[in-house]
Amino acid sequence: MNEDELLERRYRAVLRLLPESYRREREDEMAAAFLEAAGHAPDADNPRPRWDEVGSVLALAVRLRLGGPDASPRAFAQGAAVRLMALLGLAFLAAISVLTAVHQGGAMLAGVHQAGELLTGAPRSADRLLFLLDAVESGCWVVAFTTLARGHSRTAGRIAVLALVPIAGSTAVRLAVVPAPWPQTFMWLTLTTVLVIALLLGHHRDARPVTLPWHRTAAPLAAGGVAGAFLPDPALGTWPQLWTDPVGLGVSALAAGAVVCAVRRSSAPWRLALAMLAALLMAVRLMDLSDAYGPFLITGLTQVTLLAVLTVGLGVTGRRALPAAV
Repeated sequence: MNEDELLERRYRAVLRLLPESYRREREDEMAAAFLEAAGHAPDADNPRPRWDEVGSVLALAVRLRLGGPDASPRAFAQGAAVRLMALLGLAFLAAISVLTAVHQGGAMLAGVHQAGELLTGAPRSADRLLFLLDAVESGCWVVAFTTLARGHSRTAGRIAVLALVPIAGSTAVRLAVVPAPWPQTFMWLTLTTVLVIALLLGHHRDARPVTLPWHRTAAPLAAGGVAGAFLPDPALGTWPQLWTDPVGLGVSALAAGAVVCAVRRSSAPWRLALAMLAALLMAVRLMDLSDAYGPFLITGLTQVTLLAVLTVGLGVTGRRALPAAV
């Protein structure tokens, strides 16, 4: 009887993270290599795979399932969908950052905030700290999207991770000083964290960056500026607030994107990317409705229903359009 049987079973359990076609060819070879490196490990010692070994298998699984140009057509399409989700998500965050800056600048010029103090907060106050953290975050998203669109995916990933630091800080401040339900407090952190994870997973070492021309790179930033100039500031609390806040604008953009996909019969990556974004926005909007009532609740549930339809419709058609598995 093999005294290393327990460790072998655990290595093979870890290897199940890999695609089945890859395991059929290399599972025995990889398990033998891991066991050889581990040395003699009797079951009585309750041996386990090392964390670095698990991490290496997980990284390989990501690269295989979200493949680059040399992967199978299905894996490449799945990877392209995640990379497209990250690109569209960062474009959205960059546009929202520009929109917010335009709203804030317009309010100061219009004299809504005396000397800007109501906007920026009093010196050494929590409001001033939140303003500074939000400003740093906004700048990070603009730079991260621009660098990603211009083909510098690794730099974009580092900047996107850096953007999560001020978001985490502002979330902590709001938890301490603003009496709001915790789902609302964490909704923006949830949205941005998922998009950063998609960016890091999609742009692994086997994926080739795609460079957009400057006019397409600038388009989301220009759209954010135009929207900020003409749309009301949701902070003013007008009745269409849930359609002019970031999530509401995302709902409208996704609905328009779904129409374009249907008319142009877009490829599987586009459909799957929009489906994943719709599912993410649906989850975030549900978090925002934790204490909503009246017209806000009705509007929010309408958006959630629309996002659910988009998620299912785009997800099902996108999966059907994927190349057959090898």
